[in-house]
Parts: sequence; structure tokens; C-alpha cells
Amino acid sequence: MTSDLSVVIVNWNTGDLLHRCVESLLCTGTELSIEIIVVDNASTDQSTTALNQYRDRIRVVENSANIGFARACNQGMEMSSGRYVLLVGPDAQVMPGALKTMVDFMDGHPEAGAAGPSLLYPDGRLQPSGGSFPTFRRLLGIHPLIMHVFPAAVDPLRRRDFNKVSEVDEVSGACLLIRRAAIEMIGFLDEAFFLYFEDIDWCLRLKQGGWKVYYLPHAQIIHHWRSQTDPSPHAQLHYLRSLFYYVRKHFGGAPHLLLRLVAIAVYGALTAKAMARCLLDSHPSKRQDLRICRELLAASWGY
Repeated sequence: MTSDLSVVIVNWNTGDLLHRCVESLLCTGTELSIEIIVVDNASTDQSTTALNQYRDRIRVVENSANIGFARACNQGMEMSSGRYVLLVGPDAQVMPGALKTMVDFMDGHPEAGAAGPSLLYPDGRLQPSGGSFPTFRRLLGIHPLIMHVFPAAVDPLRRRDFNKVSEVDEVSGACLLIRRAAIEMIGFLDEAFFLYFEDIDWCLRLKQGGWKVYYLPHAQIIHHWRSQTDPSPHAQLHYLRSLFYYVRKHFGGAPHLLLRLVAIAVYGALTAKAMARCLLDSHPSKRQDLRICRELLAASWGY
């Protein structure tokens, strides 16, 4: 039987955050018919063990390797049957009534392909979300040094009244509700993105397909931002590789080449600086910094 909502959670070593996320979803009551699918990307912290008590109410898929966020999301969506699909991170907790508010809005707005809720920090502060698609100038700012050379204008949508429903270009993949009919039109997430930019790319494809994307302030999600355990060096590499792919896909070859040249200059200089520090101090942390810089430089060259 088709459910109202299919919730797909991709997990990788998120500790008890995953358990809290699933608990918040199961506490939504009977206001919606919901199926919950957890796709685990070969976690090593036993974070799915706490879900054993819910195995009769959720589905858990355990991959033998980390196949990436986009691919794992698609894996979950292929198993789903809901009229709507909610991608939600394991570092999110759904507040009471949030899912019903989002589904009701989508039911009342057939032009809406996707919607995102208000994201809150654990202390209740607003975590601004929903904005314009990034310009190439903004994407050039891969490092604070470059941001000073190529300052980008502030996104006007980030200056809006966050207490009002707004049509935006993109909403965060931390919690993104999408209509099944929209998925059938534009397809699943682009699996060439291992991590980062897959949500922006998806929203862009929605817009190109004639759908609208909305920010819904009265649906609230607590988002434990940057509390996942992906080590910083890995996160930087994934971000840089996804950035290169996004620019090549949506801006073309010349901007992509320029971005790579900028990245080579930045990470080449940082590698040289890290090497000089290692000559003066052989502490393991200095060698680690050098390794990271070398990996980012190699990624900038395309290796």
C-alpha cells in the first residue's frame, strides 16, 4: 500500500544521533502513514545497533562499503513507495507536526516539486536555509584567501524574513521533501556527487523541469550541523571534487578550468607553506597538515 511519506536516512558513523533521529520520526503519531528506510554506508561505530528495537517498524539496509551519500539516497528511494520522499540526515530531529505541515503544504500547492523546513540549532537559534543557486563567482571562493580577491555579493534570499513561506532556488539536503511525480520527471540524485552539491543540483534540475521549491518556516527541524563524524580531510576532498563536477556540469569547460587553476594556485601555496613548517617542526600534526594539502592539490589537478 502506498504511504503518504517515505523517509530515507543515509547513515555513516553518526553515533546516537541516528537513534534520536529515528525516534523523533516514530513519535509523529498517526497523522501520516510513514515508511522509514535507513541506508547505512558501512559504519564502524555500531550506530545502527540501537535500531534493532525498531526493526519491525523500519527498514535498515547495510552496505558493505561507503558508496556515497547520493548513491545511498537513491538506493533508499528505489525501495520507497510514498507519495512524497523526505531525505533527512541522521543529525536531524523532527519536531512535532513538522512532517504534517510539509505534506499539507505540498498537497495544497501542486506546483511545488520540493520543500524544506526551518532548520534550528540545538539551542533553538535559526540556522538560515533556503537560498539562491550559487554563482560561479561565489564558487570561486574555495578558500578565505580567494574570497578576499573575488568577493561575492551576499545572497539576497539569505536576507529575507525567515518567518514567511518563501519560494527559493534550493533547500538543504539536511531535510528535503520532494514530490514523487517530480522524481519521476527529473530522476534521482546524480551519483557522480559522492557528497556535497547533490541537493543543489537536484533543486536546479527541479527548476529546469518547471517545478517550484519552497521554504516552510512553520515546519521545524533541529539540525546538529557539523556533528557527524566525517573527518575534516575527507570532507574537504569530497567537497572539492563535488565542486569541480558541479561547475563543469552547470557552468561549462572554461569556468571549470579557471576553478582548477585557482585551486592549484591556492593548494600549491598551502602545500609549500606546510612543507616549510615540517622542515622547522616534525611534529605529527605538521605532517598531517602537509598530507592534507598534498591531497587537495592532487585533487585540484584531477588525481
